[in-house]
Amino acid sequence: MTFQLEDTFALLERTPGALREQLVGLPVAWTESRPDPENWSAYQVVCHLAYIEENDWLVRARLILEQGPTQAFPPVDQGDQSARYASQSLERVLDRFTKLRSRNLESVRSLLTDAGVLDRRGLHPTLGEVTMRQLLATWVVHDLNHLRQAQEAMAVRYSADVGPWKANLGILS
Repeated sequence: MTFQLEDTFALLERTPGALREQLVGLPVAWTESRPDPENWSAYQVVCHLAYIEENDWLVRARLILEQGPTQAFPPVDQGDQSARYASQSLERVLDRFTKLRSRNLESVRSLLTDAGVLDRRGLHPTLGEVTMRQLLATWVVHDLNHLRQAQEAMAVRYSADVGPWKANLGILS
C-alpha cells in the first residue's frame, strides 16, 4: 500500500480518542499494570505520547521545511516521561495529549501546501536524510505501536489467569 495523506490524518486524529475510550475510567490497577520493569504501563505510554507530541513531530516537520537536510533534528528523549507528569491523572495527561495532537495536526496541514512538500528532506541525527512523507508515516506507525503497547501492558495482568489459553493469545507472548 502506498502512503495516503488523508488516511494518515484520519488515523492520527483518532489516536487520542482510542486511548480515551480504552483507558479513561479504568481502575489504576489496569492502567499502571506493567509486563516487567523494562516495559511501560498504559499510563507511561500516554505520558510518552504527550511528551513526544510536544517535542517531536511538529518540530521535525518545521525543520524539514525551514532547514532541509542542512541541520540535524534536535535529539528527543524517547524514554519514559511519566515522572514529568507524576502529579497528573491519566485523564489529565490524555487531555493534554489530545489538545497537542489537534493543534499539531492543524499546523502540519497548513505546512503541506502542495504535494511536493511530502518529498522535502530533513536530517535525522542517526538515520540520515528523511522525507516529510516518511516522517508522517512514522508518526502513524509510532501511534499504532504505542496503542499495541498499552494493550499488551494491560493484558499481562491476566496472563496467569487465562490458563492454557495463553498459548493461543499472542498478546501474552
